[in-house]
Amino acid sequence: MHSYEIEGKERVAAALAAISMFVVWFFHIGLDAIDFEPQWWVSVPSFAGFYSGLHWLFDRYIWRLGLLRKLSLIQLPDLNGKWVGEVQSSYGQDGRAHSVSVVILQRWSKILVRLDTEHSRSHSITASLRTIDLPDPELSYQYVNEPKPNAPDTMAMHRGTATLGLTDSGLEGNYYTGRGRGEIGTIKLSRP
Repeated sequence: MHSYEIEGKERVAAALAAISMFVVWFFHIGLDAIDFEPQWWVSVPSFAGFYSGLHWLFDRYIWRLGLLRKLSLIQLPDLNGKWVGEVQSSYGQDGRAHSVSVVILQRWSKILVRLDTEHSRSHSITASLRTIDLPDPELSYQYVNEPKPNAPDTMAMHRGTATLGLTDSGLEGNYYTGRGRGEIGTIKLSRP
């Protein structure tokens, strides 16, 4: 998995810091109430410890909660999981759509997009997920594609870029490949 650019990271970091400060303060008040003073090495790193633990929980689990989306606190869509669909490519002369399967591994801070076809496999190397000032969220990523052993001799490893919009029916968009291949196409994905 690699980091990716998302809008709103700063707000989340500030909110987690504020919550951590409140928890540490509340913990301190509670210890004062029972007249207990911990050693300096316990009290000094407590904010960092709470923040780190809360960030870890948020990164893996909390951001996925539907309640946060209903309250408009989180706009980032949860794309994690398996997707199936087709790629329509300018590569070759047959003009047929080819079946693809995609796995998106996503956390709040990291993402990986893996796409498999009959003849090749690709994985993202950088990505961004835009949610602001667009009618639908948009996932853009650059990828490296590697042919499988059964691929035609004309296929070679290459880089490309894909931009997919999230709609009610799934993820749809376009892709193009790097220098030398001159390939363009469309991708349509849905959850199985």
